[in-house]
Amino acid sequence: MAASPPAVTVLYDRDCGFCRWSVGRLLAWDSGGRLRPVAIQSEEGERLLADLAPAQRLASAHAIDAAGRRTSGGDALAQVAEALPGGRPLAAVARRAPGLARACYDAIAGRRPLLGRLVSDRAKERADRRIAERAAQPNPSST
Repeated sequence: MAASPPAVTVLYDRDCGFCRWSVGRLLAWDSGGRLRPVAIQSEEGERLLADLAPAQRLASAHAIDAAGRRTSGGDALAQVAEALPGGRPLAAVARRAPGLARACYDAIAGRRPLLGRLVSDRAKERADRRIAERAAQPNPSST
């Protein structure tokens, strides 16, 4: 069975080790190839987030669905979880309790430097490889 085209573009801070590790973990979970990682600082990331000031772009992760709808920070949790195998229950919780999703995201995002130091270099390297492999796959929306 062929993989479904990417359902969600996940924009992340490529200079943040914790962010890269987190995206790597999501890609490991994403056996169907439904997430497409894009660095916020890349040309494509800047284009996709052109309506945001540079500081806003890097203030949180962002997700853009196949219809072009963007969510950011904790609001992106439901959009990303929905695309993952077995992620629908998490997406439902995030939709029913958006304040909780935002608070959890903010608590983690506010500690990115500390959390990044806790992630081993080896784990970051694995994440970087996973991101590079997924990013090298053809993007159906650009063909």
